[in-house]
Amino acid sequence: MSSNTPLNTSNRSKRNRNMLSVIGIGAAAILGLGVVAGSGAVFNDTDTARVDINTATVVLGVNDADNAGVIDLDFNNLKPGQLIAQSFSVTNAGSIAATANLGSGFTNSTPGENLDYTQLRVGVGTVSGQTPLVPVTNLPASGWDLGVLQPGETKTFVVDVKLGGPAGNEWQGKTFGGNLPVTLTQQ
Repeated sequence: MSSNTPLNTSNRSKRNRNMLSVIGIGAAAILGLGVVAGSGAVFNDTDTARVDINTATVVLGVNDADNAGVIDLDFNNLKPGQLIAQSFSVTNAGSIAATANLGSGFTNSTPGENLDYTQLRVGVGTVSGQTPLVPVTNLPASGWDLGVLQPGETKTFVVDVKLGGPAGNEWQGKTFGGNLPVTLTQQ
């Protein structure tokens, strides 16, 4: 070709247009991939869930007949052959069921006396006069089972004390007592 030959401008325009189209599609593809794969921009949302963990409780409430807040049982002026009853209430003020127990911590408060302690009998139950009486020398080592108390439940119990009929003058003015612990244990 000589320098005098006219150029075909229509073919060059088509090639340029095709080239621009390919470049445009490629650029769009690269930009699209960059938005999807490379930008790291994502929508998200966060909310907070509250978690509360609370443990159960075993809470003991004890009252004597006068609601004084303690068990203070007095068996005064006990005569031979006489049965005296005192009541007390146990409440499970906790949130789970619990087994109640009354310990047997009687002790002779008049030491050195040579008395027949089988004459002094104690019983624990729900109805006075119907409790099995046990000599203080044979009290149950594990105490008395008072049963199950549900949360918020209150039960009333009776302690019967009896001095046997053949007890003689040697029993006059004697003191016998001690602590009877009440225990609630979860089931």
